[in-house]
Amino acid sequence: MIKNKLTKKIEETTDQEIVLTEEEKDFAEKNLLLPAGLNVIQQNLFSEAIIERYNKETDELISKESIAFLQSPISYFKDNIQEYTFLETKVLDIVSVDAIAVEYDEVFEVYTAMFGLYIQKKYSAEIRAFLDEHYNSEKMQYSMMFAANEGLWEINLPINYLNGFNDSSSIEEMYQFLYSLIFRLAATIE
Repeated sequence: MIKNKLTKKIEETTDQEIVLTEEEKDFAEKNLLLPAGLNVIQQNLFSEAIIERYNKETDELISKESIAFLQSPISYFKDNIQEYTFLETKVLDIVSVDAIAVEYDEVFEVYTAMFGLYIQKKYSAEIRAFLDEHYNSEKMQYSMMFAANEGLWEINLPINYLNGFNDSSSIEEMYQFLYSLIFRLAATIE
């Protein structure tokens, strides 16, 4: 999955340079996908992101945000519990995710990430094994359900219980953390 998409991206480059995320670059180097002489420029994950804030009750758009919003502390969600943030960017295509929504769940008092993962149903065991390895399930469970009509896994992760999560991070750092986790998950299935 990642290997095919990344190979195609590299083959389609017309210059002697390519823009890749750090995770893509590491994966490409590890799998010997980069031709000699190709200069890699590190991509900012969110430079072209669509960032929107919505009302949890009505799903009405509150505001479209600039990239500057991502510098806010993650506690923004706790302070604005009536909202969730929806982030969409082309960078997520490589890991077969369309977008990531994040909110603060006031009932369980956790930050929660929700996303659709376009990976075949037959990889259920691999997805669960990866998440179990990176998740503290003694405190809370994540949920994943396959939506056959859409061909994707609907994943709901209480972020606080992921190994390596830091609740004093910025929203950008939290999204970067989630992207890295999802990239490793997709690479594991590879």
